Amino acid sequence: MEEKPKIIRGSVVNSSKLKTERLSSQISKLILSEVQSGQLLPGDKLPAETVLAQKYGVSRTILREAIASLKNDDILESKQGRGIIVKNPSQRLAFRFSDVFETISVDDINYFYEMRALLESEAAGLAAVRHTKEDVASIKATFEEMEDAVRNSSPGDEAHFKYNESITKASHNPVLIEFLAFLQNKLHSLASELRIKTMMSPERAEIVLSEHRHVVESIFSGDPQKAKNAVINHLKNAAKRAGIEIYMP
Repeated sequence: MEEKPKIIRGSVVNSSKLKTERLSSQISKLILSEVQSGQLLPGDKLPAETVLAQKYGVSRTILREAIASLKNDDILESKQGRGIIVKNPSQRLAFRFSDVFETISVDDINYFYEMRALLESEAAGLAAVRHTKEDVASIKATFEEMEDAVRNSSPGDEAHFKYNESITKASHNPVLIEFLAFLQNKLHSLASELRIKTMMSPERAEIVLSEHRHVVESIFSGDPQKAKNAVINHLKNAAKRAGIEIYMP
């Protein structure tokens, strides 16, 4: 017998689809979508557990996991005497990319590339004036790992990650270091896929390597503007190789 879909505030959700991903995560997304669409407003109280569990067709245990996740992300909060309410965005302490995009789509990637260019270029600029002998050794070592990856026709994911990390650490800005690590992890899957395509072409791989070499040389020159420009130029080219335009009107 075909499973009957459940109607959720005007949308149809087939509970069999919920089983393809962790149930609590799916329920979190459903509640979050109601918050983002304005169906649930800041200050609104969520219905009782039994009502929500029945609405989404899950157990109260699963529902509690979903709500706990949204509370952890500062979307919901417990108010004594009121229950679970939608938190005002201005009072949130956590930053969520899902507040901007529910998922990262191809159409949205250019914005992330632009953010990378803005932040990584500034990190390189700071690295140009703050790098230590230890930073120089680390940047050189990670760049050499990327050279080895090109010679071996390997994607070099780990080498590239460590290279970016070594430059960011040379900025000696702890906030920038942590946020760029977060952003790069967010783009990890896409970046790996694009790097595989790049490394399949020896000529393109050499071009990319020469761009990274220019970044390294610019940082070691001690000229922050030169270092910034080298990173922006590299990321503009990287975006073009992926069929993406950044810094466009």
